[in-house]
Amino acid sequence: MREARLLTLLLLVVMSGCRAEPPPNYLRVEGSAPALQGAPASRATLVVFWASWCAPCREETPQLRALAEAPPEGLAVVVFSHDEAMKAVEDFLGGPAEAALHLRLDEGEAAARAFGVDKLPTSFLVVEGRLVARFQGPREWNSRAMRRLLEKLIREPSARLPASAD
Repeated sequence: MREARLLTLLLLVVMSGCRAEPPPNYLRVEGSAPALQGAPASRATLVVFWASWCAPCREETPQLRALAEAPPEGLAVVVFSHDEAMKAVEDFLGGPAEAALHLRLDEGEAAARAFGVDKLPTSFLVVEGRLVARFQGPREWNSRAMRRLLEKLIREPSARLPASAD
């Protein structure tokens, strides 16, 4: 009897390694996204609010850099830094930010206010000018589960706006 329990336990442990990782948590959002001046032309944009002094932001940085360098089709990454000077960001990154991050300082936190950001890091997926998802806290941006989720959200048909009456 004990051997059967041990075998069952061993099978459960082995089988649990075969499970797909759970999808990352996010909040669905709707509405028009605030305008992003100088944003790259793409169907979708991951807008990330971040700072080099923020421990959770620092934690997600390697994953964010990897995603920005090889994003899913149709996705661009734009990072708004809450640092006071670009030098602080460059010191943390070990040099200028990769062009793929489209990193810029959020002077006066104007972009953060427009998106309603109250904590760092916070990210938004914008598809065709529409808010689709909000991600609060650090993420494993380059993980297989996150890439699949982003691809799925990007592929979904955008919400149809009601026809205006003429």
